[in-house]
Amino acid sequence: MLLLAACGGGGASSPVAVTPVTPPVVVPVTPTSCPVTIVADTNVDGGKTAGASAMPCAGATLADISWSQVSGPAVTLLANHEASVAFESASAGVVRLKVDVVYTSGISASAMADINVGPVPVASYVTVRADHSVRAGVQTSLRAWPVLVGADTLTSIVWSQVAGPTVAIDSTDQRLLTFTVPRVTEPTILTFRAVLSTSSGRVDQDDATVYVEPQTAPSGALFDGVARVHAYRQASPYAAALARCSYDIGIYYTDSVRNNFCPTSTLPLLEHDAGAGATPSVAQIMDRVLVSHDFLGANFEAFLQTRDVNGDFRRMLAAVTTIVIGSHVRPSYYYSATGAIYLDAGNLWLTPEQRDVVTEVPDYRLAYADALNFSSWGRQVKNNDYANRSFPVLSRLSRNNDDLIFTLGKLLYHELSHAGDFIPPANRNLDPALSVWGNVSGRIGARTLVSDALANQYPLTSREWKGLGQVLYQGATANAVQKAYTATQVGAFFAADVASDDYAYSIAGSDNSREDLAMLMEEFMMGYRHGVQYDGAYADKYPDGTAGDAILVRWGERGRIAEPGVKPRIKLVLGRVAPWIDPATVDTLAAPILFAPGVSWNASLVQGTGTSRARRVPLSDVERAERLREELKPQPGRVLAPPAR
Repeated sequence: MLLLAACGGGGASSPVAVTPVTPPVVVPVTPTSCPVTIVADTNVDGGKTAGASAMPCAGATLADISWSQVSGPAVTLLANHEASVAFESASAGVVRLKVDVVYTSGISASAMADINVGPVPVASYVTVRADHSVRAGVQTSLRAWPVLVGADTLTSIVWSQVAGPTVAIDSTDQRLLTFTVPRVTEPTILTFRAVLSTSSGRVDQDDATVYVEPQTAPSGALFDGVARVHAYRQASPYAAALARCSYDIGIYYTDSVRNNFCPTSTLPLLEHDAGAGATPSVAQIMDRVLVSHDFLGANFEAFLQTRDVNGDFRRMLAAVTTIVIGSHVRPSYYYSATGAIYLDAGNLWLTPEQRDVVTEVPDYRLAYADALNFSSWGRQVKNNDYANRSFPVLSRLSRNNDDLIFTLGKLLYHELSHAGDFIPPANRNLDPALSVWGNVSGRIGARTLVSDALANQYPLTSREWKGLGQVLYQGATANAVQKAYTATQVGAFFAADVASDDYAYSIAGSDNSREDLAMLMEEFMMGYRHGVQYDGAYADKYPDGTAGDAILVRWGERGRIAEPGVKPRIKLVLGRVAPWIDPATVDTLAAPILFAPGVSWNASLVQGTGTSRARRVPLSDVERAERLREELKPQPGRVLAPPAR
């Protein structure tokens, strides 16, 4: 395994197995009874990505990992608690890294390794971002970044796997490699190579590694695969319980008796720390955060400190036990089994370097609509323009906390509405001897959740959309009738009902009100607190690459949350999930606007008599295409309950 290992760095890379006693790459350290080994690049060109991985001794499992830089040109180590770490340096020199680990047995070990960084290539080159670690069963990705010099242009990027158990790779987008990590029984390194060819005849290559940590799930496991996470605040009184109770491969559920869910005496709701009816502080919230990378916790904390001016997020967070933020969580969800929310790190990055560590594996539901004869579109608008800026991955842009309100903010409103549905403010006096699931399962069975009241008093009635929701969001096979529906027809079906968004139909049977409630809350809160309206539309089917000006809307509406048939529904939800907000505020929302049939998706951005503002960031053709992909549904949120067994 060690001899086959190779880390990022390109043609100049010379990967080796590094141990604490092998000079000159390794600096000797105090020996232990279970030494840790570093597999790392020895030489890497400047501007390319270098990587290193910590390998445990035979039969041991890493419980805690901490990377640091000892000397050399300063580099940034974003994954400093992962089994693998990567960095880039534009300065030549020797970068010395150190890893300190603690095994599950309690034994500690350390090792150091030197990586020689050379000059930046003078000709075009490619770097793969970035070497990283995952656990077995997780989907992950690598991206090749060509750096073109002068008038040189990209001809091709060809991917291959050069080490490790063979996996099925997807490189449909030549710049992006995605695959599912294999099930392994011992720590394993996979190595992938991207070969660049350019118009000048330049050929360059770069290797990157994905370190796979084994994990074995028990019968009835709640999680098919989990990424490594750690308590953002190590001094939190709940640090030892957070992962064990909320995000661990060992959590299982067979039935109400045979499970290992944590009682709320071990991990209570956040409201327990704040006091009954009180608003949790940011510090109390951060004591409940699990992260794959520390910057995710720092960005989340800064967001709460600067963007939660009305305290809505903190009040809604009172209903959860844990906030899990992971680079490989996709899509985001709330889980009534644990009382936790799980947030996709794609909503929290601020810099291109932070974005590099977030998986680019697409939401698996995007392909569900392929068999249908229409396309669904959505966007956030404000003052007749996009409310949120576009951040195409190829542009390597940075964003700030103001930008996060349109990604993280709307996501929190959605997922925390699920928490408030299962455990509203009036029902938070939980039995400490029972788990969150033990406390709420009776109410679920009796259909006394807030979403049940919504379904009873203001039910959704579109039989057509209840079926289409299963196709679009659950992957059900479309029947011949559904395949024949036109965009005009599905728009008419939707307009005749009282949902604010078609994601309201995404859960079948008696639970079809769960996402209905969350979408009502999300759209209302974004409108009431941030002046954002949601556009929803149905257009003809179109081939990939179609310009937004050529996508014709057959039915569309802006601000549907303010429709007369929708308003009483959100008032009911507000009164129970967010009672600190006067339901009368629903009547202050801007009136909805229907789109003119046949208008293009781009032209429909400007409605009424308002004047469109100039976009803050001009969009290239590639960026416009990425913007269109962002506006294709489905929505990112979901709610999960323990599987029936």
